[in-house]
Amino acid sequence: MAMSGDEAIDWFVPVHTRPDSTTRLFVVPHVGAGPSAAAELGDALPPDIEVWALNLPGRQARHAEPLRTDIAVLAEELAQWLTSNGGKSYSLFGYCSGALLAYRLAGQSSPERLFVASCAAPDIALFPRRLHLLPRERFWELVLEGGGTEPELTEHAELREIFEPTLRADFELYAGYQHQPCRLDLPITVFYGRDDSLRLGALLGWRRHSTFPIDLVELPGEHWLLDEARAELAAELASAMPR
Repeated sequence: MAMSGDEAIDWFVPVHTRPDSTTRLFVVPHVGAGPSAAAELGDALPPDIEVWALNLPGRQARHAEPLRTDIAVLAEELAQWLTSNGGKSYSLFGYCSGALLAYRLAGQSSPERLFVASCAAPDIALFPRRLHLLPRERFWELVLEGGGTEPELTEHAELREIFEPTLRADFELYAGYQHQPCRLDLPITVFYGRDDSLRLGALLGWRRHSTFPIDLVELPGEHWLLDEARAELAAELASAMPR
């Protein structure tokens, strides 16, 4: 059943409002992250690009809503929202694990382009399948080792109890990812860090998922490019965004 924009107005939220923008970039951040993960990227982009970020239940104003753990159902809900609210011209950007959801979403909506960063091709991407089921101590040990978590979770252990249900739900969401082959009829740009442990072949695998040649773009840094190479990433996005 399709949802109206009013019923799902906060699936994506603008990280800033740019009335003179000509296109939008919808960002799907990494597991555990909220809309604020895209704020500084938005600041680094030119004024004709308006950045909107995924705002899943369990975060900010949606903290009391039921958490999402079924990625197929979630992609359908997001696609319905984009159909009504995406705008005339928009692109998708999936960051790290968010690339898997962005890829699924691109196959069910009408973006001009798909950008992904720090993620292997969706048919071979590895994601922990049982992390969300681990006891608390071991769960947090592995989460903090992986990086990408909010700094306050590292510094203040007492906050972890508050964030844990949402974080577990996010890991369960991606643990349930089952690849469904979809060759997108749109260009894909793949960003990766020069010193990331991801193998080049795993990144080149995105070629199997587009009817266009992919653009493979190396940036300085390792895995967390929004922190390590934000300016360079923003420049590449601005250059490649259709508008």
